[in-house]
Amino acid sequence: MVADRGRKIGGKYQLIEPLGEGGMATVWKGLTLGAEGFTRRVAIKRVLPELAHDKKFTAMFVEEARVVSELAHPNIVQVHDFDHDAEGNYFIVMEWVDGLDLQQWMSAYKTAGERTPWHYVAAIGIEVLRGLSAAHERIDSLGRPSPVIHRDVTPNNILVGRNGIVKLADFGLARATDRASMT
Repeated sequence: MVADRGRKIGGKYQLIEPLGEGGMATVWKGLTLGAEGFTRRVAIKRVLPELAHDKKFTAMFVEEARVVSELAHPNIVQVHDFDHDAEGNYFIVMEWVDGLDLQQWMSAYKTAGERTPWHYVAAIGIEVLRGLSAAHERIDSLGRPSPVIHRDVTPNNILVGRNGIVKLADFGLARATDRASMT
C-alpha cells in the first residue's frame, strides 16, 4: 500500500496517502490532476489487491459505485468518477470532506475531558437523518420509488466538515431495492 503513494491511476488521479483500510477496500487522500496545473482534492476508494480479481466482490463494488452515484444530496458524500487502473482494478473517486469522522470528533471531546455540546449532537443527528432520508426516498430512472438502505451508519461513516456540513459516507453495505443482490 505504501508503495502506491504518489502513484497516478486512471490517467488523472494521484494517490497521496492512505486514510484507512477496511476488509474490502482502502480509502486514499488523492488529487485530480487536470490541464494547466489544475488540481482538486478527492477521496479515492480502491479495491484491496487480494480482492481485485474476485468477480463477486468486484460486482458488489461496481454496484456500490452505481448506487451512490445516483444519490445527489448535500448530506451524502458525492461520487465524481468510477474507473479502473492499469491493472484493471476498480476505484471510486469521491468528494473530499475536509474535517473529521464522528469517531475522531467524539475521541477529541473525550480526550479533553468534555462532552459534546447537545446542540452539536442534535445538528449532526439532523444532517445524518437528512442524508438517510434522501437515500430512502430515492427515485429510479423510471420514476419509481427505489430506496437505498445504508446498513452501516457508524461514527466512522459520518463525516463532519470544517465548514460544519455533515456527510454520510460508505454505502458499501447498502441495499438498493431496485437490485436483487446486496452490496
